[in-house]
Formats: sequence, C-alpha cells, structure tokens
Amino acid sequence: MLVLCGVVTLACLVSIVGWALSPAAGEWLRRITRWVLAVFVVEELVRVSIQDNLVAFLRARWLELTLAVLATGELFGHGPFLAWIGGLLPDVQARTITLFYLAGTQLTVIALIGLRALRGNRLLASRKLTPGQLFMGSFVALILVGMLLLKTPQATVQPLAWVDALFLSTSAVCVTGLSTVDITEVLSVQGRFILLALIQVGGLGVVTFTYFFAHFMAGGMGMRMQLQLKDFFSEERLGQIGTVLGVVVSSTLAIEALGAIAIHHALQGTGVADGELAFFSIFHSVSAFCNAGFSTLPAGLADARVHLHAPFLVTIMLLITLGGIGFPVMKNLGEVAVNRLSRTIHRRHVVRVRVTTHTKLVLLVSGVLLGGGTLLFWLLEPKPMGAGEAWLTALFNSVTARTAGFNTVSMSSLVPASLVAMMFLMYVGGSPSSTAGGVKTTTVGVAILGLRRLVQGRADMEFGGRRIEQNVVTRALIILLLSLMWCTMVVGALAALYPKFSPMDLAFETVSALSTVGLSCGVVTDLGAPGKLLLVLTMFVGRVGLLTCVMAFAREESTQPYRLPESNLIVG
Repeated sequence: MLVLCGVVTLACLVSIVGWALSPAAGEWLRRITRWVLAVFVVEELVRVSIQDNLVAFLRARWLELTLAVLATGELFGHGPFLAWIGGLLPDVQARTITLFYLAGTQLTVIALIGLRALRGNRLLASRKLTPGQLFMGSFVALILVGMLLLKTPQATVQPLAWVDALFLSTSAVCVTGLSTVDITEVLSVQGRFILLALIQVGGLGVVTFTYFFAHFMAGGMGMRMQLQLKDFFSEERLGQIGTVLGVVVSSTLAIEALGAIAIHHALQGTGVADGELAFFSIFHSVSAFCNAGFSTLPAGLADARVHLHAPFLVTIMLLITLGGIGFPVMKNLGEVAVNRLSRTIHRRHVVRVRVTTHTKLVLLVSGVLLGGGTLLFWLLEPKPMGAGEAWLTALFNSVTARTAGFNTVSMSSLVPASLVAMMFLMYVGGSPSSTAGGVKTTTVGVAILGLRRLVQGRADMEFGGRRIEQNVVTRALIILLLSLMWCTMVVGALAALYPKFSPMDLAFETVSALSTVGLSCGVVTDLGAPGKLLLVLTMFVGRVGLLTCVMAFAREESTQPYRLPESNLIVG
C-alpha cells in the first residue's frame, strides 16, 4: 500500500509539472491527491488515539504529525489558502501560485510516505556502502531524475536535446551555473521550478537530506550513519551530528527566506521580473546561497537594470559568502556569539566557547582572497564608470569568482590578467562543508602553512596555537595534485577536440566546471556532444570531490604486522 501510494503520488507530481493537462485530468489528479492525503490523516489520527504514552509519541513523531496537520489544511482549506496567497503576493501570476500549491501538496504526500518508508527500512543501513559511494550515487540519481524532468513537454518552450538536458541537470545539481542553452528562452515556468528544486537539493547535498529525514523523522540513525556524517560535516563530537543536521537545514532555509525578502524589497519598482518578482527573488536567493549562479534574466546580472544596483548586488554577495563559508564555520561563530551574549547577560561563570582553528584558517584565507581579489580587479580593469561603481564591480567579481558564477560584466571583456586572477580564485573556491566548490580555502591554507614550516625550519606545522596533523597536510597536497592533473587532462582533451578555440578559454571553462563556478567565456555553448559530456563529468567530480571519487572505491585501510625499512628519495 505504501509503495502504491508513493508511485501514484509521484506520478501525479510529474504529470502536473511536466505535462499540459486538461481541466478534467487536472481535477482527477487533485482528487486522487486529496484521497491519499485523507488516508494518511485518518491513519495518523488512529495512531494518536491508541497511544498509551501520548507525550512520548508526539516527541518521536512531531514532524510527521506536523505534516499530517498540513495535509488536513490542504484538504479543507485549499481555496481560501490560494486566495490568501494571491492577496499577499499580488505580483505573482495565478498559474504560478497554483503550480507551487499543487507541487507542494504532492511533496507533502511524498514526505509522509518517505517517513514511513524510512521507519521500516533497514536496507540502507545493512548495505556496505562507503560515504563516498553513497554521496556519488545520490548525485547520479538526482542528475538522471532532473534530466528526465527537464525533458517533459511542459518544462520547455523550445526543443531541448538530451545532452543539453543532461548538462543543465548536472550543472544545477552540482550548483555550477554553466549552461549550453539560454534558460530564459528554453525553460518554461515549470522548467525553472524544476531547476530551482535541483539547485536546492544539490546545493545542500542529497546525503544531507537523506540523513536529515533519517535522524529527525525516522526515529534516529545508527552508529555507522553517525560515523559517516562525522567526517562529512567535520564534526569532532559524534553526539552533535543531529544538532549539525538541524543547523544545516534550518539555517539554510532561514537565510534563503531572508535573502528572498531583501531581493524583493530592493527590486520593487525597478521593472525587473514584472509579474514574477516573488519567484525571481526566491530563485536568485537560492541560486546565490547555493553558489549556483543561475539567473532568470536574459543577460544574467549583467542586465542594465541590476548590474550596478548596489542593494541587490550586496544582498547577492552576502548570500554567496554565507553559502561558501561553510556550515561548520557558521555553527562555530553562532555558538561563540550565543556564548558571549550569555556571559554578558547572566554575569556568571559560563564555559567559554572558542573560535576553532578551522574557523580561524577559513576566515583568514577567505579575507585575504576577497580583499586581494577586489584590489587586483580594481587595478587591472579599465574604469569607464565612477569610482564607487568601479569598486562595487571589483568587489562583486572577487566574490562571485569564489564558485558563485554570477557576472555583472562579460567575461570576454576582461583583460587577460584579470582572467588569470579569476581562474586562481575559481580554483581555490569556497570552504569545506559548504555549497561552494574548488579545492577549498583550507586546502590552500594548509599548503601555505607547510611551505612556511619548511622556510622556518620547524618540525611541526602550527597555526592559531595548535599543531596541524601530518595526515591533513598529505590530504591537502593530494587534492591539489589531483585537481591539477584533472584540469590538465581535460584542457588537453578539449584542445584536441576543438583546436579552433583559444587554450585560455578552454582552460577557463574547465576550471569553472571543476570548481563548480559557472562563469564562462562563451565557449561552452559552441562545444559538441563530446566536449559537453567531458564538462558534465568534470562538474560531477568537482562537486563530489576528486579525492572522494578515488577513496570511494579504495580498499579499506589494513594494519600489517610488519613495517619495511625506510629509504630516502631525491625530490625537487
């Protein structure tokens, strides 16, 4: 019964989003959905009525019960709800409100079914999957689903080739922003909704959502799952994994909501996205925080109405920075702020929460890259506009190059030195456990600290009053080596396939794809199928991580009862 309801509901969702339905067919789908909702509501009421310990039951299934309450509201209040939303957002077209409402209804049912399935399913826990294999598999599955959804008739207003659908789905899931087609001309409202969903799920990571449901909605997770997430979120305390998951999801939704409100307020009266400003605001807030770089404007943020709009650009930059700084850093800084506030208010002894070494290194490297990049772009680029506008453009270029992909100027108009600087910023990218790509700020920071140790002749590598373990240094060097090797191979292959293009442009596209940035010199749209597929693979390994791809299929570390004698090698 559970599987049947899930299949029916998923089919309804795909039909509503992907196909143009007649009024009669649409009404039948709504009736089916409401019947499924009614079944779940009645079942949940029966469960509540037969409980001996009602308080414990409510604590264990609070979110499932919340969804049941939401389903009840959808059953009896869908008409007033649509009218209320229409009055609250008068600039949103009625068909968009209806689409979002119907999709939300289907997703409520799917969420309820997913909870039940997770409660009784132990298949995932019994499988001997490594975190890397689970991470890669979830992204592959989401990319394929996204490709199929983008090929549905209602998702596009112009024909979309299979390779372009795959490229666009991969770019959205891997939060890259590269596109072989103009999404403003090819995708319909439904298509943009699909793209938005792919960006959101891909930005946080399918695994994050999987474990979030498993922990908060399916009665907790086993020790093996917690150990897998411990490394994924760089969390030193195993018992804090549940807290970290809550922080990741709740803070993401809160920041994106605030960003959408700020964008909506900043662009009112500018003529941008007339009739669809609410969706425009949500889309760009999610795209910015997830460092995706997709825009629903034909020229992107280079549109004359927004490319120098300071309040809008500042909001986008703040969202990009928060998304790329990393969840461990946001969590640590939040704990420090709350701790200091508590000590100030209560004026009694409270254990001090300190800024971690990881946070210090991330903030230091990010600050140097942001300030240095801004100054470099300001010095290198011509300044036809005023001083304030020139600094704003330089700052935005420095921020967006760190894997966001938005652009207020055409990349082809930049001087070669600026392109090289932008490639370096793209290569470094954001910070670990964030929505950003690149080799990460801490990787470059650790490599520089290792160089400092050699120059100073120290036995240990130190930072912030702490000693950095040698395995961290080894990991950083391997990541740098793998990324350079991959870039070299891909650029070489593209140069062999398309000799008419400049090697600089091909290198720029490759680094942009590997670092999941999305900035482009305009070459990607002219590539053939082999080149597009090569960049699809590059975006995938860039999002998952080259080291993760290697370790996903590596043998488990084994201890040997003996060690061979050491031998010196001449290097350098």
